[in-house]
Amino acid sequence: MGHVKLANYSLAYKRIKNAAFGDGGASSTVLFFVSADVDSICAFRMWANLLKSDCISYVVVPVSGMEDIRTEARIMSGSIRSVLMLNCGGLFNLEDYMELSEDVTIYVLDSHRPVNLRNAFWNNEIIVFHDSDLDRDLAQEKDAIIFTEENEYDQGDEDDESDQEDGDDEDDDDDRSDRNDDDHRRTRRKTGVDSEVAPRQVNRQWKESRAIIIEYMSKGSTTGTSISNQTYMMATQLDRSSLDLLWLAIIGLSSQYLSEQISHRDYLAITQTYKDESERLARAGALADEQGGPNRSSNSDDGVIRCTEEYRFMMVRHWSLYESMYNSNYVASRLGIWREPGRQRLLALLAKMGFSLEECNQVFAHMSIDLKKILKERVELVTPEYGLHEVLYTSFTRSYGYRGLMSASDVVYSVTSLLETSPASLVAMKYSPEWMTEEMRTKGALADVSSSGQEGEGERTSWWHANFFRACDSLDGSGGEGDQLRQGLKLCMQVQKAVIRQGVAIIEKQVIITLSTCRVATLKDGPDLPVFWDPLSLNKLAQFLVYAIREYGSSKSGHRPIPLVVAVLKEETQTFIVTGVSGSPVIGEVIPNKFGNVFERISYNEKIPVKHLGFDKSVIEIDRDDLETFMKSIGRYMRS
Repeated sequence: MGHVKLANYSLAYKRIKNAAFGDGGASSTVLFFVSADVDSICAFRMWANLLKSDCISYVVVPVSGMEDIRTEARIMSGSIRSVLMLNCGGLFNLEDYMELSEDVTIYVLDSHRPVNLRNAFWNNEIIVFHDSDLDRDLAQEKDAIIFTEENEYDQGDEDDESDQEDGDDEDDDDDRSDRNDDDHRRTRRKTGVDSEVAPRQVNRQWKESRAIIIEYMSKGSTTGTSISNQTYMMATQLDRSSLDLLWLAIIGLSSQYLSEQISHRDYLAITQTYKDESERLARAGALADEQGGPNRSSNSDDGVIRCTEEYRFMMVRHWSLYESMYNSNYVASRLGIWREPGRQRLLALLAKMGFSLEECNQVFAHMSIDLKKILKERVELVTPEYGLHEVLYTSFTRSYGYRGLMSASDVVYSVTSLLETSPASLVAMKYSPEWMTEEMRTKGALADVSSSGQEGEGERTSWWHANFFRACDSLDGSGGEGDQLRQGLKLCMQVQKAVIRQGVAIIEKQVIITLSTCRVATLKDGPDLPVFWDPLSLNKLAQFLVYAIREYGSSKSGHRPIPLVVAVLKEETQTFIVTGVSGSPVIGEVIPNKFGNVFERISYNEKIPVKHLGFDKSVIEIDRDDLETFMKSIGRYMRS
């Protein structure tokens, strides 16, 4: 089967369902490998909902990298017939990490691009879900990977060609004829075709095919349609769409948009579809209420999803207006809040809107109702004068009746913070959420490392898995004050403050070094460093810096990308966490990230060992002693 396009997702689901019950009536279990990001968790919750409705058992294993998958695959239960990989493994050749078997089918649902061609076109035990028709879109690449897999490059024949060019044909005719016969037989065994094509021609075609593959894989990494969106489309094909599934799909899409993984244009196209879906499902729900169905709600607004215009102010409904604006990437970078004039501009903006500083420092829920009613009007009137032309964007909110209102961005911020914060980062931020025990606080103070100075893998797995399942549970949040979702919002406020503090410190101390092909920032000290040991948090910091450079550092480079590398020291393990972001010069645009390819080439050619963190190849961990060589190599490899 190899791969399946979006229109046929329901057929793949039915195949998983059939495999779960087996031919002999014995049931089997579906195994999920799920990466630690919001889109993956939303997709998993949607799949779990579908499987439960069909009485199919499943097991979920959160994974933070390909080595986790290798380890878990070794101990995989014999009752497993289907393995679903959510936002993990799509960039890697899975045959290198898992033992493929005819009894087990691996389904890859991953938004990372480019897809691994071997997974999609070569291994029958792997089925790649894709939002387009790969046979049509990658026809040339498909032929290339099949040819290179069916044929080997014959180095010996290359030597023969060199000899022939030297004029030695007549002396070696008999020997070469024997070798060619052997080569022809070998070619027939590999291709299954009784071909008389000369090995030299096979070599030439092999080189051409290999060049096509390398060109495809070297275009840089991008992100396709969110896998929660793809899962929702599958649910609609199965006629099982619902408001709960739609809300999860909206959250997954919003997570991509807020992290600048998809363009504004692509985002708007999907939001229009979701708007139509929310209205359709709302009408169906209202009709069910009128008929007095079993699921009738006592509150007509409970669970309703509405398409709204959202502010680019972080968690404005749950923070004060001032803090929400000050700590948002968009406003902070446009006003330049790392300088006193920038902070004064923010105060002037609020004053011009007619809001007192005392009112703006109150929690938004406690602000005057009259002021909240005129906020949007005042924002649209005043903010353009301060260069804030894109303060509003299309989004969604969900009502929980008298318990409150949640926006999709609120949920994204909350779930991300629940995922990313280690005990060490909580201690660094001097913040103790309700679930933090004294034991966690003690381990956090020791920066989650063992006495040998290396991170205790068992300890990390413990808190990391707890974070994953806490984030999963938070999506059950009903909007009440004590639920996990609200706790995640409070935690996010602490994380975002640390991001702004660190970002401002980087700019003020002029830590960013401008090279010919990119910018580099290396962080070796500071109280907030443990916060950025997690790839999600480090990406937040890199995003803020890209916003700042976009506004204040792009005048020299003009309308060009802002490639940025950020490295953070993890002193206890004597390693650096390194991420590279492409950095579009315009908000709402997305360009391919080539740092994944660059990092791999540096590692291979310079013999520098790296560890991939997560499933995006542009986030790695390297030894402290290798950092200087690694950074010096980036400029050279970016140019080549």
